[in-house]
Amino acid sequence: MKPGGDGPGELTTAQVADYLGVKVQTVYAYVSRGVLTPRRRDPAVGSLFALADVKGLVGGGRSGRRRRPGTSEDVRTAVTEVRPGRLSYRGRDVRDLAGRVPFEAVRALLTGLPQEQDDPAGGLPSGPDRAALARVLGALPEGATPMDRFKHAVLVAGATDVGRRDRTPAAFARAGARAVSLMALSLPGARPAPTLGEALAIPLAPCPPPTLDAALVLLADHDLAVSTTAVRVAVSSGADPYGALLAGLAAADSPLHMTASSLALDWLRSALAAPQDALDAALTRGRPPGFGHVVYTEQDPRAQVLLDLLGPHLPPGELAALRRIGSELLERRGWVLNVDVGLALLAHVHGLPRWAGTAVFACARTAGWTAHALEELAEPGMRFRLRGVYSGPRS
Repeated sequence: MKPGGDGPGELTTAQVADYLGVKVQTVYAYVSRGVLTPRRRDPAVGSLFALADVKGLVGGGRSGRRRRPGTSEDVRTAVTEVRPGRLSYRGRDVRDLAGRVPFEAVRALLTGLPQEQDDPAGGLPSGPDRAALARVLGALPEGATPMDRFKHAVLVAGATDVGRRDRTPAAFARAGARAVSLMALSLPGARPAPTLGEALAIPLAPCPPPTLDAALVLLADHDLAVSTTAVRVAVSSGADPYGALLAGLAAADSPLHMTASSLALDWLRSALAAPQDALDAALTRGRPPGFGHVVYTEQDPRAQVLLDLLGPHLPPGELAALRRIGSELLERRGWVLNVDVGLALLAHVHGLPRWAGTAVFACARTAGWTAHALEELAEPGMRFRLRGVYSGPRS
């Protein structure tokens, strides 16, 4: 293979992907995880990697076209496309949707169903559902997190749905809409409202519904994230829609996934108070919360939309300081400012609870989970059977 850079033995990102037999996005993931480090950047072709480092991934300089241990086969999907610096829902760029198209319409776009069929009840839970939810929430301890509340809300939604075993696409879509309406209602101080953005704006006051709606659109789906994969595995096993949503919530309830914005908020508050100290700490102690991503290495488009939306509400100089920190960490360490900082900024600007970003993230992602569940219904059952490579003792 002819090297792609000016230096000896250098490969472009595309050439690394071809050599390893993986997608370009997988190369970005290797970089984010520290598995592979670019030698330098060329303005014309982007990141350049040492051929010797790439050969090391396939063992001792042997030929390429081999999957890295631990990776699995790709899952074909028409729901969402993630590319370097871009995110699209069925061909529509999220930057053109956020703030312009309501979340409920984006949800219908993702599921591929008409909006009235995707969410026929308009997001309003019934009186008996609300009463059942109140009884369950009343039994939870005072310190229950939003994710705890959401899981119990989905359990209530399933237990009160006489058609929960219906595995038709329309039934799955209705179940997803019903579950998220109860999730939003499970938050402290919540009341029913016509749209999800309006429902969340009650416990998350004073954040305006349009701002929450834009954030919901940005977080509605993100391809085969770990929680989405969990949903698809559950559907493949024959689970009902509520069981599949619970699988997604379980996988998402982690500081590496949906609760990361709380840690990012802690960092953001200190960083805006002392930007240089925050930059110095990151450069000497390691990557701060809200930086780095397994896919994006140049820009997380969701974070940039939120920064543009919320930045004008910051005191003078704070947005510039945040962008400077982001630029320096990207240039010096390759850590992209991700959507967790965007959600942290949402909470910071409007004085929201520490858990606000997590709540918005989880409610939004039910749209993508539902869309992927519908797609998985058309696939053969039990297809996610990975083969274990035994490495223990033998008798």
